[in-house]
Amino acid sequence: MSLAVADRKKVVDAWVVAGRTTRLHIQVQVGGAPLADVLDLAQYCQAAGVDSLLTLPELYFKPATVQDLVSYVELVAKAAPKLPVLYYHIPAMSKVEVNMPAFVVAATARIANFKGIKFTCNDLSEGAQVLRTLQDGQEMFLGADTVSSTIYCNELSEGAQLIAPAALLGIKSSIGTTFNLFPRLAQDILNAVERNDLSIPGPWVPIMKAGMEIATGIKVGPPSLPQRPISAEAKQRIQGKLRGLGLSK
Repeated sequence: MSLAVADRKKVVDAWVVAGRTTRLHIQVQVGGAPLADVLDLAQYCQAAGVDSLLTLPELYFKPATVQDLVSYVELVAKAAPKLPVLYYHIPAMSKVEVNMPAFVVAATARIANFKGIKFTCNDLSEGAQVLRTLQDGQEMFLGADTVSSTIYCNELSEGAQLIAPAALLGIKSSIGTTFNLFPRLAQDILNAVERNDLSIPGPWVPIMKAGMEIATGIKVGPPSLPQRPISAEAKQRIQGKLRGLGLSK
């Protein structure tokens, strides 16, 4: 979202190349503003060989009804008709709050290549309802970056850990940037749920960048403006916690 369209296309190209050698499924979030840029990026992704698309809602003239949102997602889907398209539900950021189960039903009926949703919301009751509306060939992913909040010494603004309760409801797939740092921890939570062992279960971008550098040694640079790097003191707290987990370089 902080990158120009040209830069986002460069990122797409790099990931498509990586996907060929790693056999990863490459899904690209094309949402943003204005709509022309969203459609351009969707078309580019299809031509570049991306596997699926994820799209945010309209961010300025925000959809107020289910049909408004379906109409917007339909425009994106038509720009890349050969690709599966999923909706990115993140109401805390987008401020678009329509009935998600009703949206999934309506989008499925109207959009041939609508294939699911990324559900980044603490309302797991609604999430469970969404899960029940999905048809064969559709997927639901939990937006699960809050899973590692305690690792960051309460630096994150939200502390809810959703992977375990979501898995209990049947939501077994998740997307999270934190998985780049702590894939084993997230998998351990899912494994514990499978075993019925339920006893194990802030400025976010700057924190993730600091964590990535500490855990991997990869220099990812500062966050794009208007966000700023975390303080040296906060970075030291994170490093101490990661060192205790054996994850600090």
